[in-house]
This record gives sequence, C-alpha cells and structure tokens, in this order.
Amino acid sequence: MRSTPLRRSGLLASAALAAVASLVLATSAFADEVTTDDPRAQPFFQFVDVNHPDACTVGGLSGNVVLPGEFGYTGGDNQQHLNITGLPKNVQVTGMLVKAGDVFNVYLADKLGDALPWNELRAPVVDGGNLPEIGQWFGCGVAVEQPPTSTTTTTTTTTTTTTSESTVTHSSTPTSTSTSEPASSSSSAEAVPTTTTTAAPVPVAEVHDLAATGFGSAWMLGLGAALVAAGAAMVLVMRRRRA
Repeated sequence: MRSTPLRRSGLLASAALAAVASLVLATSAFADEVTTDDPRAQPFFQFVDVNHPDACTVGGLSGNVVLPGEFGYTGGDNQQHLNITGLPKNVQVTGMLVKAGDVFNVYLADKLGDALPWNELRAPVVDGGNLPEIGQWFGCGVAVEQPPTSTTTTTTTTTTTTTSESTVTHSSTPTSTSTSEPASSSSSAEAVPTTTTTAAPVPVAEVHDLAATGFGSAWMLGLGAALVAAGAAMVLVMRRRRA
C-alpha cells in the first residue's frame, strides 16, 4: 500500500503530538515525584529566584526577601546542608527557602522553632533519593519596629546642714576673808549649747548679840539728867544777878 503525501503528513503530526504528550506526562510525573527527606520542609517544583517579586509568597511564606548576608550560618551554596546560627536584627523571619535547580524546600519558622541553630536545611531529593547540592537559598521576613528609647533623668539633691555652737565663758571670783592675797580669777571656755547660769547667793554669817558683861546703863541716864538740871539752874542764877 503506497502512502500518499497527505497520509504522510498525518502520520508526522500524530508522532509529534505523541512526543509532546510524552514530554508533558514526564514533566508532570517529575513534578508529582519531587520529595524531601526532611519532615520540616515542603517541597516544590517551580521556578523561583531571589530577585523574583513573588519569591516570598510560596509555601506560606510572607514578607520580603532577606539575603544570606543578614544571617549567621555555616554550609549553604554548593553544600548539601545549611545551618542557620544567627538571625538578622529588627526582622521577624517567617521562613527559609533552599533550592537546587527548579526544586526547592520551604521551611516555615513555626516548624523550625524559636531556638537556634536551625541545622541541616536542604533542597528536595532528586534522581530517586539523591540529595543535591544547594544552588541558592534565602530567607523571608517582616521588619519589626523598635519601641522608642526612653531617657530617664535622675536628679540628686545634696543638702548640707551646718550646726553652729556658741561659746559660753563662766567666770568666778572667790574672795578670801582670811588672807590679804589678791583675789584670783579663773575662766574656762567650753563649746556647749547656750545655757543660762544663775549664781547661787553667798550665805551671810549670822550676827550674834555681844556677850553680857554685868555693866548697866541706867545710872548713866540718871547722872545725865542731873547734870542738865544743874546747868539750867546755873544759867537762871546768872541771869538774875545780871539783872
């Protein structure tokens, strides 16, 4: 049976369709078979890049891309594992993306936990379970606003109290009644609180009556009266004679 040109064209078209269908099925099968050996991760097969605007919208990620230089880490590019040892400041990391070719694992921060390090992050397995080298990785996160810094001013007041003490001078001048030595005076100065001192009165010696000697004064009074009377009589006689 001879084939006509029309028939040949139909056969070629059928073969091309079959090839395309096989390629689509193979690609779909590969996509369905992307797996990971890390229970913390979600594997994906699609194109994503650190510079892609939707890089942090897959697998539950959110926020903006956080570049590797913002993290503390070991391993990473061209290694099979990545260990995160430090997180960037003022950023709440929502997750990590680790890829090899067009397959990648998404790690959400909730599953990684709060404690560091996050060890042995990796890309999905390929070729029936082989762990590939990491071709690219980055984080996703949102900025955290820092509360304003409050300034506390402490004022210290120092109070100085000055106590003034007055000086009181006590003077005493004892007088000696048994000697002719000059009275001596002494003074003492003390730093004491101000006081009022009242001098005690000097006791006065009691005066006793003179001792009686037996001599009376009544006769002397009588003699005096007689003399006065005699004088008066003499004066009277002399006046009469002159007259």
